[in-house]
Amino acid sequence: MADMVGVLVICERGSEWFVLKEIKSMGAFRRTGFKEVLAGEVEDLEAFLADVEAKPFIPVSRVIPYEESFHFSPENLMEILKERVRKYVDAIGSEETFCVRMERRGFKGKLSSKEVEREVGSHLWKLLEGRGEKPRVNLEDPDETVIIQTLGNLCLLGLIDKNLKQRHPLVRVK
Repeated sequence: MADMVGVLVICERGSEWFVLKEIKSMGAFRRTGFKEVLAGEVEDLEAFLADVEAKPFIPVSRVIPYEESFHFSPENLMEILKERVRKYVDAIGSEETFCVRMERRGFKGKLSSKEVEREVGSHLWKLLEGRGEKPRVNLEDPDETVIIQTLGNLCLLGLIDKNLKQRHPLVRVK
């Protein structure tokens, strides 16, 4: 069996139960304890996105695919992220632009999304430079976006390329 792909499904306000009912046959989904946010795994990301997009009556506002999840504390998040984003250095081509985007749910006042984005982005920059690249950041329309989503003490991490976002308008990060 193929590896499952993790997805966060962000629902329109008040529609969490309806969306859960409508997409339950498309993968393994669960509530997260955060309003309008469902987490799940699907076998085929492209097929899942096409299925949801083919049913505009399902009130999904965004879908955020991710590759891995881990538990953290505010004290050790940066250390873990710096280690785990190393694998994305090879995925960012020499002519490609990148950025880091974080959406925090929980730990208000203990974690700053902007600080994490800046520090992880700076770390990636240094890793790319160390490989002999001339890193290029594009905050508006990057070729590659490192996504960090936190749900309490659970962190979801992934890399989304521009082509996926262009093919599937539901794939959006803030």
